[in-house]
Amino acid sequence: MNIESELTYEQALKLADDIVLKVTAKHISDIEVEVFKGSWEGKRYEEIAQQLHVTTEHINNNVGYGLWQKLSKGLGETVTKRSFRLPLQREWEKRFLSLEAVLTRTLPSEESEIDNDSQQTGWQDSDFYVERPQEEERCYGEVLKPGCLLRIKAPWQTGKTLLMSKILHYVTQHNYRTVALNVRDAEPTDFINLDNFLQWFCTATAVMLELEQPVDEHWLKSIGNNKTKCRSYFEKYVLLGDNPLVLALDEVDRIFPYREIASEFLGILRTWHEDAKVRPLWRQMRLVVLHSEIYKEVDINQSPFNAGYELVLTDFNQKQVLALAQRHGLKLAETQVTELMEMVGGHPYLVSQALLVLARKDINLEELLQTAPTGSGIYHRHLERHWKNLRENKELAIAFKKVVFASVPIGFDGELNQDVGKKLSDLGLVKIDNRRVMPSYELYRLYFSERFGVDA
Repeated sequence: MNIESELTYEQALKLADDIVLKVTAKHISDIEVEVFKGSWEGKRYEEIAQQLHVTTEHINNNVGYGLWQKLSKGLGETVTKRSFRLPLQREWEKRFLSLEAVLTRTLPSEESEIDNDSQQTGWQDSDFYVERPQEEERCYGEVLKPGCLLRIKAPWQTGKTLLMSKILHYVTQHNYRTVALNVRDAEPTDFINLDNFLQWFCTATAVMLELEQPVDEHWLKSIGNNKTKCRSYFEKYVLLGDNPLVLALDEVDRIFPYREIASEFLGILRTWHEDAKVRPLWRQMRLVVLHSEIYKEVDINQSPFNAGYELVLTDFNQKQVLALAQRHGLKLAETQVTELMEMVGGHPYLVSQALLVLARKDINLEELLQTAPTGSGIYHRHLERHWKNLRENKELAIAFKKVVFASVPIGFDGELNQDVGKKLSDLGLVKIDNRRVMPSYELYRLYFSERFGVDA
């Protein structure tokens, strides 16, 4: 098993069965399995009941209610048909971490993150989550504002998806409705054109909210272009109600290669945010956008990237790394923490991966640091992914090669194109300090100097 992707149905069902077995001393029944499967696929209770040839009332009031109650008791937080995925995802990651000590979201989303919170908030306890108090509190404050647009920006595997999950959990305590969409979940056919993408967007939202109004029917009966139909679906069905809606969009970068879709969809998000200033209905919407890069192919004033509030996640500091090591049962001296951070800085994934394998006693710190920048080290998949991205973009590869082989940080203008340098920074490969560029971590300098040398 690995957690480089979201929890699969098979994994979720097994986990749910384990939880129910612990609570009731009985496995999930066959009919509960069918309800769980149907709910996982986004089906309404009416559809599930028809397939099973029973009444909707029985599925809703007996089977479904009983199943969610058992899972709620086992997980220690309220679970419903609409909200069972995230609690299961958190529990799965927690169990996987404690069993195999491997951390690789992509939440979701190319990232994988381990959640915890106190019993006061209902979150599952975990010894491995590092709180970001200032960032979290600022996000909580922003997301409660009518018409909010909150952008969380950071390279992959640095905690964006986890923070999103915590934000959504927080607003549910204020009786907000929530929708969490990952652009990665769209099919290739959804990117054929803007019309297909907007229908996917509306449909995915409708499924999460269990809306009964079919999107395809709305599309056929509505007047106007696809953007107008998307807006009217939200106005007629999604935004109505007393409770605000938090719509979180993860891995927004995935639409960037589709230029027409990217430009138009980002423009839609910006327009909706602006509408909240003058149209009361749109004050119900609070947008949370997660991304690593900023799309530059569209007028910045027609995109969400210069509106709302932007939070840029930063690396862990030495105090946080030391505390995280202690939670893993490691008694590392400050000098050892310094040695580790000299190699990988405070990168959340790189630090966590090191502490996990050290706690498992697979390797000692000296051996870990010696092999870290090699193809046989614990970071080989992480590094290979960066290498693949560079090989697919010659301009980035040439620029990063300059940075890697430079004896001192290099500057913009004559030495390095600023836009390219910013792109490398968005990917997490370089740090920019006073217009001077250097590899983000010694790990990258050592590994890529070898790869560029061999490739030459």
